[in-house]
Amino acid sequence: MRKVLSYLHKHYYLEIFVFVFFLLSFFIEPMMEAVSGNGFIFNPVEQVFSGYYKIMISPSILITDYVYIAGLGATFFNVSTIMLLNLLMLQALRIKMNGPIFAGIIMIGGFSFFGKNIWNTLPIYLGIYLYSLFKKTPFRQFIITILFSTGISPLVSYTMFGFGLHLGISIPLGIISGVLVGFIIPVFASHTIIFHEGYNLYNTGFALGILSAFFYAVFRFCGLKVVSESLYNSETSVVFYYILPILSSLCIILAFINDHSVYKKYWSLLKTNGRLISDYGGEFGEDAVLLNFGVLGMVSFLICLIFRVPMNGVIFGTIFAAIGFAGYGLHIRNVAPIWIGCGLTIFVGMAIQGDYTLTISSIMMFFFASGLAPIAGRYGIGYGLLIGSMHIIMTPIMISFQGGFDLYNNGLAAGFEAAIVTVLAEKIFVRRKRHGRKSKDL
Repeated sequence: MRKVLSYLHKHYYLEIFVFVFFLLSFFIEPMMEAVSGNGFIFNPVEQVFSGYYKIMISPSILITDYVYIAGLGATFFNVSTIMLLNLLMLQALRIKMNGPIFAGIIMIGGFSFFGKNIWNTLPIYLGIYLYSLFKKTPFRQFIITILFSTGISPLVSYTMFGFGLHLGISIPLGIISGVLVGFIIPVFASHTIIFHEGYNLYNTGFALGILSAFFYAVFRFCGLKVVSESLYNSETSVVFYYILPILSSLCIILAFINDHSVYKKYWSLLKTNGRLISDYGGEFGEDAVLLNFGVLGMVSFLICLIFRVPMNGVIFGTIFAAIGFAGYGLHIRNVAPIWIGCGLTIFVGMAIQGDYTLTISSIMMFFFASGLAPIAGRYGIGYGLLIGSMHIIMTPIMISFQGGFDLYNNGLAAGFEAAIVTVLAEKIFVRRKRHGRKSKDL
């Protein structure tokens, strides 16, 4: 038993996450039926797999909530299977878990609620593998890129099922598109980090956004129409309002059980600015990352509760993906100014338009603005407020630029915003004082 606990601890308990999501896939809907007074009707297997098939053949372009099109059970099954696939890949490649890899796995899980599935990710992995063969470089050396590369998964699905082409043409075309992106992205992502100097945690999302724009332009040139979706609702709000605080509390409890003085390491973690490349797991330990993840999750939950955020698969997936960067540059100290800047700008926008209804896009932008946390960590509160405001203003136009193929649309916007603000801070309004310190490189 001790060996099992030690293994789970070294892997940041991600296997427990997978197990919980797998159980939810088969039990959540029967339990909801029982609670609603309809009786405990146990026929989830057929529902799960029929819904899972709908996920596999969905175009999956932004914004497609898998809970909306396939149900809770099928969505949790999709999340658990794709996370398990990637954990098994890590085991096969003998990759040691660390902060960036933890962030990659959690982000995969989060976006598996609205856009990622095994079918549309494997061609991209194949492309990266072929690139490793071409360059005669071990596949395992690209593990960070591999985990973050599938933000462009909708490109594969939409090419297969979104244009209405004959499946004999569209499926091979989708696979080829995914393989091509996978072949390009390792070297492309390594160059785009120079553009924003490591101040955008979603660097791969920035790179994928540019590639998405290229494919979007090619499709339009060929007369193929790309239509963004708005498939979501908030009928499952209560379920996610329970899951988020429970998972967050579990991480906090596990952190203190394993290390009673973990708060000291957490305090040191809060003093970093978060600029890429940071590995909080390697520098502060697994328990500090779990505590950081739990704190970010609880704060996110309280924000949703206070502002009555209409939780659904997209919003829960967004929060889950964002706080996964608790191991890779994100903490409450460097993200708070950005969230405040976002919140104020959202309120001003509502006042200008005379409509005080929270939209799903504004909620997503709010939480994904966390990718810019290193800006506030490096340059202070003022720049954090500024870039938070910029993110709310600039992000909506990016989806029309990249067509909705890049799930990391916020990462694309963040790359441009970070570049602008770093020029202001470093070249124009030069600041002598720097806030926080850089985490140790990988």
